Amino acid sequence: MTRCDEITRAIQGHDRDLYAKKVGSMIQIFRKCKEYRRETLDHGITLWNLIRNDWLVMSLTDTWGARGKPVEWGILPIMARIKALDLWNSDNVSKEFFEQEEKDEKSKERDFKNNVESFLYDFRSQFAKATNDINTSTLNKIDKRRLGEKKWQS
Repeated sequence: MTRCDEITRAIQGHDRDLYAKKVGSMIQIFRKCKEYRRETLDHGITLWNLIRNDWLVMSLTDTWGARGKPVEWGILPIMARIKALDLWNSDNVSKEFFEQEEKDEKSKERDFKNNVESFLYDFRSQFAKATNDINTSTLNKIDKRRLGEKKWQS
């Protein structure tokens, strides 16, 4: 059994459309796909042909790309990489996306709150010194929220 056959058997346990193939000096993983191609014949007749068009998923190289140096990866790192890349079989991609967006938004809110709080804490003593000489005993002490209640009570 060749190395490509071992990898193919392992990855087909995850997805039946995946297979490994040796291209040049490296092993690449493809997905079996079909697509429609339009062909126009004489007299304006259009035909749609269903042809097999395999897509490159990844190469077993140091960068996981087609231009890297070939590397002998084990089955576990290959399967982990395929599961990380596999959006084809994931039914909850949008759910995961929105959850991640919500986490990022909460993180930004927390970060803003913490920055404001630390800014105010850092400048508290300067603000206290600047407002220390203000005489508040001469200020009007009527609570504006209470003015509306008197109108409704009478």
